[in-house]
Amino acid sequence: MRYSQFLAALRKHRLPAWIGLILYACAVTFPHQNVQDVAGQIATKITHKRLYEISAGIALLLGLAVTWLFARKLSGQVARRSLYAFWILSFALMAGTWRLLMANNTELVHFPQYFPEGTALLAITLSPMESMAWVAIFGGLDEAFQYIFLMHGRPVSLDFNDIYMDLGGAAAGILFAMAWMRVEPRVHSLEWKRIVLRPGVLALAAILTAAIALLISGKLVIYDTAGTSNHWFAVSRLKTTSFWYFNPVIFGPHHFHELAPLEGVVLILATIAVYSLLDRKLKIISNPVEPR
Repeated sequence: MRYSQFLAALRKHRLPAWIGLILYACAVTFPHQNVQDVAGQIATKITHKRLYEISAGIALLLGLAVTWLFARKLSGQVARRSLYAFWILSFALMAGTWRLLMANNTELVHFPQYFPEGTALLAITLSPMESMAWVAIFGGLDEAFQYIFLMHGRPVSLDFNDIYMDLGGAAAGILFAMAWMRVEPRVHSLEWKRIVLRPGVLALAAILTAAIALLISGKLVIYDTAGTSNHWFAVSRLKTTSFWYFNPVIFGPHHFHELAPLEGVVLILATIAVYSLLDRKLKIISNPVEPR
């Protein structure tokens, strides 16, 4: 089966596609500690420095490979300029995230980990904005699992850095899937209400609304500090005092910026809003693009 036919099959058989996507999300979420243990064993044998160099090399090779495939497929697309522009934007976001938000290079795995999710979600929904919204939800659940269970009691926050990394990888996956579909410029821009009133966007909005309600009620607090023992959930057990944060024992050798909860939410929503322009300006059809 060709890749374009696989994407069309995901669109046609959405229930099995959703089940497969959820199973994939579970498979990359729950064994997190096992993967960390394996990475630690490898680092012990070859040193952390060598592991970080290998991680960066693999990430760069994967980036070059998917870019080559993406560029080859775009030759038959009418809307290739828009797709190229957002492809460059997606890799710029990943590069910026690598520079500003990563504690070590093994975190580059977030990009290829969420690339398939972005691809599958685009095939299922035919909406870049809705796909990004679902990725924010899946990434949030992934980090909530780590924060609540794996990092219980440690001075860390719900990791909005990692959620943003997930968005970067998924964004490239979304554009990659679009290259294998028929994408046409819209004669008239799609109405905003038809973009935002989609299940994934509404689900993300419902989560944010519930969080605001809990915050107002005092059951949710941003920072876990003295005198806030009556809350149900604290978004962070760490409050950094400067732009750059450094903790080589827990995280790695890089000085990186730890996104504050409000800062992370705003950045994630702003990025999703930018990719909604693809919905507004382009029409995505599940049929594969015809070669020229």
